[in-house]
Amino acid sequence: MSSGVNFGTSSVSDASSRPPHVSNGYNVLVVGSADDALPYFQAARKDRRAPNIVAFVPIDRGIHSAGNRSDIGNGSDICWRVERVLDQEVVDEVLVATIVPPIQLNRISTACLQRGLGFRTLIRLPETNFGRSHVTSLGSSAYLFSIDSVPHGRWQLGIKRLIDVMGALFGLCLCGLAYLWYGLSIKKQSGASVIFRQRRVGRNGRGFAVFKFRTMHANAEARMTELLAQNQMSGCVFKMANDPRIIPVGRLLRSRHLDELPQFWNVLRGEMSLVGPRPPTAQEVSGYSSHHRRRLSMKPGITGLWQIHGNGVISDFEEIVKLDCKYIDDWSLWLDCKILLKTIPKVLHATGW
Repeated sequence: MSSGVNFGTSSVSDASSRPPHVSNGYNVLVVGSADDALPYFQAARKDRRAPNIVAFVPIDRGIHSAGNRSDIGNGSDICWRVERVLDQEVVDEVLVATIVPPIQLNRISTACLQRGLGFRTLIRLPETNFGRSHVTSLGSSAYLFSIDSVPHGRWQLGIKRLIDVMGALFGLCLCGLAYLWYGLSIKKQSGASVIFRQRRVGRNGRGFAVFKFRTMHANAEARMTELLAQNQMSGCVFKMANDPRIIPVGRLLRSRHLDELPQFWNVLRGEMSLVGPRPPTAQEVSGYSSHHRRRLSMKPGITGLWQIHGNGVISDFEEIVKLDCKYIDDWSLWLDCKILLKTIPKVLHATGW
C-alpha cells in the first residue's frame, strides 16, 4: 500500500506516522484512493476558503475491490490507520472519497461521531446542469440521497397553490361574464357547444381534459391533417396565424386570450397552475425527444415565459423548451408574480393569435 500520493505541485502524505500539529483553520482528513480523492484536492487548491487537508490515508482501489485480503475485507487496517491519525492530528472532519464496504464506513463514521467530528463521503453521479440535491435520514443508519429537477419547497408550492385558487376563483367570474357575452355567437358560428374540451398532457404525463371557449368550427380537429404543411412552428407543436378553421368571434377571443378563461376551472381542480409550461396534446408528446419531456416535469400553466415573450414571435419548438426549462430551473414565487404582471399588458394589447 502506498504511503503517500502526489497531487501536482504539493504532496499530501499518509499522516499515520507523523507527530501531531495544531492548526487554527478547519482541518480535514481525506481517506480514499488517489484517483477518487484527486477531484477534491483540485477543488480545495482552487478555493481559498477550502479547509486544510492535514492528512491523507490512501486506499489501493484495485486491491480493495478484489476483496482477497483479510485486513482490508474486515476494515481493520484502514480503520485503525484513520483512528490513529485522529488521535495524533488536529482534525475537524473526515472525508471518505472512495466507496468502501459498509463495515468500514460504519466504523469510520462511528469514530468521528464518538470524537464529535464531522463526517462526509463523496459519491459520483452523472454531471447535470440542473437539479438540487439533498439528503434525508430514513433512520436505522439509512440515508436517502435525492436530486430534484423541479422545485419541492412545501411552503413555497403551498403559497403558489393558494395564489392559483384565488386567481382561479376570480378568473371563473370573468369566464362567466364572457360566457354570457360571447356564448350565443360562439354556438351560432361554430355549430357546436360553447365550451371545447381537449385531452392534454400534464405533469409527468398525467392526462386531463382542458377547457376552452370554442374558437373553431366543429370539424376543426378532423381538418388538422390537411393544414400540417402550413404549420408556422418548427418541431412538436402546431400553430398558424391565419388558420381557416377559426370562426370570426374566435379570432376576437384569441387576440385577447379570452378563449382560455375556462382553463381557470382546470386551475381550481389542480390540473393546471396560473403560471407554467403550456400543456401539449398527446399527439405532440408522441414526437418528443427525451429532453423535451422535461417541460412536463412541472404542472402546466395558463401563462408562462413563452407567452410573455410572444407566442407568435418564437416559432422554434426548441426555444420554447429552453424557456420552459429556464422557468423550472429558476422558479420562485417572485418569478410567477413577474410573469403574471407581464401577462396583463399582453392581454390588453391583443397580441395573441
